[in-house]
Amino acid sequence: MPTLKTPTSRRANLIGIGAPRTATSSLARMLSATRDVFVPEEKEVNGFGIDDDVTDARYDMHFTEAAIDHRYLADISPVYLSSAQVAERIRSYNPEAKIIATLRDPVSRVISQYRHMKGKIDASLGPDLSLDINSYIKNGLIEISSHRAWDNSWYSASTNIVHSFYGSHLRRYYQSFPRKQILVLIYEDLIRPQPLRAKGAWEQQLQRFLGVGVNQQYWDNRAEGFETEIADDVAGDLKKLFAAEVSTASDLIGRDLVELWGY
Repeated sequence: MPTLKTPTSRRANLIGIGAPRTATSSLARMLSATRDVFVPEEKEVNGFGIDDDVTDARYDMHFTEAAIDHRYLADISPVYLSSAQVAERIRSYNPEAKIIATLRDPVSRVISQYRHMKGKIDASLGPDLSLDINSYIKNGLIEISSHRAWDNSWYSASTNIVHSFYGSHLRRYYQSFPRKQILVLIYEDLIRPQPLRAKGAWEQQLQRFLGVGVNQQYWDNRAEGFETEIADDVAGDLKKLFAAEVSTASDLIGRDLVELWGY
């Protein structure tokens, strides 16, 4: 865990925590297009997450090119949301940091991550990726029910599914940071068509939260090239698993995600 010795005002003070496949790359591009937010070229610094070898100096190097007039130094790493210790690590590093979480329909997110990894990751790193989508999800559900999910590979189906446990993950951040320092953006708001000349929902929320001008421009990053039809019974099993988590997330952020996503 980094504990930088630079002045607090020049520490990373804007942390995007994910989840994966919820337009975090689009968020990074929107923010880096402003004159007020510095986003490293490699947006996923992972200084508080999966890379235990990150030292103070290595973490600091990601922000050395930031200008003095950058109000925010941003680390946008989708692994942070579901990593159990990260919320407290970020708080210890910079208790004044602003946190941005991005969420999407949990089932849709699982499918998107499967497609993304299957198209880009060597299956030897994650044997689950050689399975079709239904077998993949069933395998992950079995591992979760037998409590084998937490020690699994980053590329496993069970780890993918656990990323969508939004209620449990968000609760840690609301326990570690004041509510005013947390913004939760919803993927479906980003992709929803906007009336002509209307500002997008993410654009408006980011401007209010950060106090800087943000232009809502995003790039489609969907995985393509193979079918991912999911059986109704498999989708139903996932929705049952996620229902309580969606309800908890709704209570935490003050928005009815149950109705939005159909849970």
